[in-house]
Amino acid sequence: MTLKIGAIEVGISHAAFQSNNNRYIEIYIQVISQTINLKQYEDSTYQGSVDFTIFIKNDKEEIVSYDKFNIKSNRGKIVEDFITLRRLSLDNGKYILEVEAVDNYDKTNIFKHKSNIKIDFPDKAVYLSDIQLLANIEKSNNNTNPFVKSGYYLEPVLSYFVPEKVKKLGIYLEAYNSDLEKENTSVKLSIIKGFYGINGNTVFSKKLKVKKANITPILTRIDITGLVSGNYHLLAELENKNGDILIKKYINFQRSNPEKDIFVSKNTETSTYENSYASKLPADSVIYSVRAMLPILTASDSEAANLILAGKDIEKGRYFIWSYWSERAGEIGYGEYMKYANIVDAKFRSQAGYGFETDRGRIYLKYGMPSQIFRRENEPTAPPYEMWFYDTIEQDKQHNIKFIFYMPSLANNDYTLLHSNCRGEKNDPIWFYRLYSKRNDSNIRNVRTDQVKNFYNKLKNSFNNNAVILWEELK
Repeated sequence: MTLKIGAIEVGISHAAFQSNNNRYIEIYIQVISQTINLKQYEDSTYQGSVDFTIFIKNDKEEIVSYDKFNIKSNRGKIVEDFITLRRLSLDNGKYILEVEAVDNYDKTNIFKHKSNIKIDFPDKAVYLSDIQLLANIEKSNNNTNPFVKSGYYLEPVLSYFVPEKVKKLGIYLEAYNSDLEKENTSVKLSIIKGFYGINGNTVFSKKLKVKKANITPILTRIDITGLVSGNYHLLAELENKNGDILIKKYINFQRSNPEKDIFVSKNTETSTYENSYASKLPADSVIYSVRAMLPILTASDSEAANLILAGKDIEKGRYFIWSYWSERAGEIGYGEYMKYANIVDAKFRSQAGYGFETDRGRIYLKYGMPSQIFRRENEPTAPPYEMWFYDTIEQDKQHNIKFIFYMPSLANNDYTLLHSNCRGEKNDPIWFYRLYSKRNDSNIRNVRTDQVKNFYNKLKNSFNNNAVILWEELK
């Protein structure tokens, strides 16, 4: 049997290097185990499996490199996130990287990534590789491990996001043809506030000598314990003896450090906070409020909120509420939002918990009231379902957005999100098959493409009103 988890999440980063005359790109991939479906074995252990396809295309959309492979998680009572590394040779030029990941135990659970790549290594000139950010560095003699370089295991930072647990940021890059310089060279590493192109303050800087060689690995760590949440870029500048910059490289990254954020903010604004409404909130109201705010929080704020909830830290929760709403509408904004959240809680509360923690409640708080809601509770061939339609979602100006929720368990008010065309939300290409076929997950995974297509056309051309017809008509 398989354990159903959720929509697949994959972290991807990449960096370009060269070895003698061979230029190549490294693609780092991490699968978040909590977002894939797991096979359960008879000994009550679990394992995940994901199929990957990588395309690299030129500016004419022609495929110049291709890779297809499968990776599996560990097998155990607890399944950990798992990573892999692929190396693909490329000539100098501009490319498009496309990655598709398919959950092996639910073929409808799909992740897609697309980004730009530039390979630009000159011949017989002093140059730098791309910069690789590292979450961990360990000595290793396992040369068969693709993550081992120069005697060290290098665990990459994925998706250019550095979480709070990373206290020392590892940096790896390579200098090429430094032996062509008559004088010694060095590389200056700087962490600068804001993404590249923004004239932010330099928060850290160090210089490292570069050995004269055809290829010189550069590996170091930077303590980022005190680095508050925000956008940054790491700048690497290769300098000659006179301080002239020969070449520079940069990499943007995001830092999340909610514990430090709360400490810094609280120590600079204590008097204002201590006299506020938030400092006097009862403990149960703090926990309830933070949970109710989760649907509208950014990834960084969500991480801080979840830390507060996990530790049941009431004082940090009070400050978090005050800090968040101080940037929006203060006590009035908090009060208005909580009135709204209370209504959503009452309206959508189910056996699963608070109403704002259900799929419908989360969507309602995140995107607001739908333009239209269509309810179908007595359709003979389907469980109860609702379809929500938004003319416009203001946050990112999406138009004609639809959500369909259904209640397969027939439990009281326990609707779950089945499908949506909204960016970032669950998208199931065969949602109509799940809704109407009355098959279990294992049978649905084995269904043929032609069966799904015929099933869809049958519903679309039916004389009876159904979800497919309604979905098509809502525009």
